[in-house]
Amino acid sequence: MPFTPIDDASQTSAVDWESSTAEVLQELTSVQDELIEVLGTKRSQMVARDIPGMEATQQRELELIKRLEQLRDARHSLLTSAQQHGLPSDSIQSLAEMADGAEGERLREIASSAKLRMRTIQNETLVNFVLAQRSVLHLSQILQIIATGGKLQPTYEQENSAQQYNAQQGGSLVDLES
Repeated sequence: MPFTPIDDASQTSAVDWESSTAEVLQELTSVQDELIEVLGTKRSQMVARDIPGMEATQQRELELIKRLEQLRDARHSLLTSAQQHGLPSDSIQSLAEMADGAEGERLREIASSAKLRMRTIQNETLVNFVLAQRSVLHLSQILQIIATGGKLQPTYEQENSAQQYNAQQGGSLVDLES
């Protein structure tokens, strides 16, 4: 169940801060778990070069990103409302810190866990990015081999100028002339 942002100042007086914070954190945890799973699936599909699978996974990933954007907006609304009531409003974690008892402890654990999950998501995303970049590099090298017939040619030098330069200058590691 997605969090419903608080739009009206009159509604904020009756806000149950613990339940509103719990609602945002529960939804965030759910989306994060799904996103970690999707990123792992995407990585496996990239390694296996499963293009149709990646297309389906991409759609799921976009849906999750949209849900994260909605959660960001709900978080902003909750924190703005908390600020208007003089409550901690710099983060959901600080809002969770004000909760008392067992519910407060549970909220703090969920907030801490959500922070760790976000770091995992960042790492998974980075791994997938590096994997995609290596694939692009590999493909560009293959295209270069096809385009040049496997013979690398200097882009800006005249034919044999590199050989003439080496013959005239010599090399300090190869011969003693330099």
